[in-house]
Amino acid sequence: MGLFKKEERSSITPSAPLIFVPQNGFTLVTSGEMAVNATPALQSAVSTISNDMNAVRFTGGQSKVLNKTDFTDVYRSLLIDGNAYMLIQKGANGIVTDLVPVNNSDVTINYEKGKVTYTINNTSGDEPYYNSGNYDDSQVLAFVMNRGIYGIERYIGHSPIESLKTVLEQSQLANKQIESVLKESISPKLHLELMADAEDDTKAKIKQAFMNANENDSVIISDSQVKVSKLFTNDSSNDNLINLSKTLSDSVNSVATAFNIPSSKVGATSQDDAQSSVDMIEKQYLDSLIHNYLSIILNELHAKISDSIELELRPLTDFDNSKLIQQTIDLVGAGILPVDEAHAILVKRGVLSE
Repeated sequence: MGLFKKEERSSITPSAPLIFVPQNGFTLVTSGEMAVNATPALQSAVSTISNDMNAVRFTGGQSKVLNKTDFTDVYRSLLIDGNAYMLIQKGANGIVTDLVPVNNSDVTINYEKGKVTYTINNTSGDEPYYNSGNYDDSQVLAFVMNRGIYGIERYIGHSPIESLKTVLEQSQLANKQIESVLKESISPKLHLELMADAEDDTKAKIKQAFMNANENDSVIISDSQVKVSKLFTNDSSNDNLINLSKTLSDSVNSVATAFNIPSSKVGATSQDDAQSSVDMIEKQYLDSLIHNYLSIILNELHAKISDSIELELRPLTDFDNSKLIQQTIDLVGAGILPVDEAHAILVKRGVLSE
């Protein structure tokens, strides 16, 4: 018997749906996109990360075509599905002329004898990649996060959303239960207790007469023969609301943990965030953005476009040039930087006009 497992030919489309079905049947979520749209914390995480990634510019080889490309949807696909693809289009001189996003559902990964190729089918018929066909690995930018470790699994990514199945279910249920408790608290059912036995017909007439007398009125009218009380299905409504709210808060923190970003970025302030300064939180977020997300993009661009490509983070870290201006003023004030050089720097960065 051999020591190594033989790798067989295999093909797979990486955009298999995620299934989240709360046990009481309130909501059926059949894809990562639906999960994001149904969960505010997820929507916030995906939007924040993808928009900030798209704000980053590129320098080095082929940076012109990279900087004119809108990667927002590509980054969203990466975060939601764990995979994102773009076709590399080149001119006759071998220079990249365009990068065309491809729907994950239109991609089939083919793996045989250690070699990977991609079959792209324009199933809708109206995508920019008009013709279906097979593409070599070098012709496709394949951005993959949390990839597998063996065979074709090495080319298939997994979204952080996949780790949130139980959390999302609990969040969905907590939302529905909070809604139910609040509705019950605002408009509870009334219990009419008669002081004597009565036939069903009599009970129905008394109920209808009571409803007619008290319709659209905050004042309840009764007589000594009827005892009126509010009927709650749960007498500990306040405790329930506290517990359910904690479940929602925990789910927000779980989303932040799954995406490895501070919880304040998804609309909550966790205990850890409360003990950190704003600058520290921003540094933690930026470090995670670079090492967990942007590095995936940069590594693939190095491998298939140019190894001289680098990230320009200034649009993200100093979008209005305020930090640059202050640093320049401080250096001039300290006598470290001559005024003419400071002026040249600010002109080069577009802060000042010549």
